[in-house]
Amino acid sequence: MNAPSSEKPWSESFEDYFRWSTQGPQTVWIDLGANRLAPMASHPVLWQLSLPLKNPMSNGLRDSDEKDAVFAVQDALEACLRPLGLLLVGHLVAQGAQVVCLYGPKSVTAEQVRPLVQAHQGAYDVGVARTRDPRWTAYLRTLFPSPLQWQVKLNRQRVALLRAEGDLLDVARKVDHRAYFPWEPLAKDVEARLRDLGFQGFRWQLVPVAGRMPGLRYRLDFHRVDTVDDARVDAVAEEIHDIVEAHYGTYDGWDCLLLSEDF
Repeated sequence: MNAPSSEKPWSESFEDYFRWSTQGPQTVWIDLGANRLAPMASHPVLWQLSLPLKNPMSNGLRDSDEKDAVFAVQDALEACLRPLGLLLVGHLVAQGAQVVCLYGPKSVTAEQVRPLVQAHQGAYDVGVARTRDPRWTAYLRTLFPSPLQWQVKLNRQRVALLRAEGDLLDVARKVDHRAYFPWEPLAKDVEARLRDLGFQGFRWQLVPVAGRMPGLRYRLDFHRVDTVDDARVDAVAEEIHDIVEAHYGTYDGWDCLLLSEDF
């Protein structure tokens, strides 16, 4: 039997963000690079390593003074477990603990993992939990940003590119948007609601969509005249997202032409 590969089959792209949950505030650190391959059939087992914080803040989050110590232990744990094929995808900090998430082959046992964790946990009493998670639910639903949070991240990237090209962000122009829906009646209902908000130029088409759930979707294209500064694109994205999500749709973002003083 071949030994598990210790190399990640994706390019790492770590991001962190803050969110509120029903249990209180949380900070998430996630490798977004894994999204392209998730879920991996070869790594159906979720390992969660729980590091109880020594001096958490009153809201249960990690104090900045403890960050270096906790990350040092996390790095040591990842390094010792990587030869077993366990791949780090991120961590969640909440309620006084930092929970590190890794995925590995089903052949790896707790008897292999626990001694390595104990040898590299330093001053922390690290808890170890092994769970079958072939759909990578912990990564895709627990760690991954919500659709709106993800869109805000994409907004930052798009606006940064426009700014770097000398765009006049506060000058209004036609901004194109796109969304997908599973059924035609939903797309038409959303069209009516968006039209009331000043959007126009609606075009919808049945198109094939690739991904984790390939199939046919109704694509709705539309536009409105807006500025594209950070605050405005976030407000518009939330405006569209709330309507689209309520109709089981997916907002696919926006695009526009560059407007600079050279035009």
